Amino acid sequence: MKWKTKDADVFLKSGEYVDSLLIPLTPVDFKQEFKSSVSMSEYTALLCEEIERQLHGRLFLGPNFTYVKEKSDISSLENLNNLLKHVTDSGHFKHIFLLTSDVSWKEFEQKIDAHLFWIPALPLENMDEKYRLEVIKEQVKPLFQLIFNEWQRGVNS
Repeated sequence: MKWKTKDADVFLKSGEYVDSLLIPLTPVDFKQEFKSSVSMSEYTALLCEEIERQLHGRLFLGPNFTYVKEKSDISSLENLNNLLKHVTDSGHFKHIFLLTSDVSWKEFEQKIDAHLFWIPALPLENMDEKYRLEVIKEQVKPLFQLIFNEWQRGVNS
């Protein structure tokens, strides 16, 4: 399910089956790291779309958490934690996953109340569409295992 009105209606009717939220962390930088931030955002979006496609009905793909790359990391962390608290307080999701290609989030991993997945962005702009899809499908396989492991822990606890 995606951050769309149609899917929101379905979620509200059968939300008990959708216990996981995936939030892409999207950097924005219109200065020195412009192309890098675009590349990270594009790559993260493709990974999230593939994860949502394969886990449709169990996982909700939330809106991007967008932040200015050059701003204070502490400010972005506080904003992210405010969002995560809001999500947790809603009571809708048992599992919250974050996906990013921005390595700077790794230093805050212990201060985030969600599961952070970091995957370095691959340069996709020169790949043909068929090969790009194959690469994305391969990249999400280890993420599925991490998600399934978390779901299993939730069942056993």
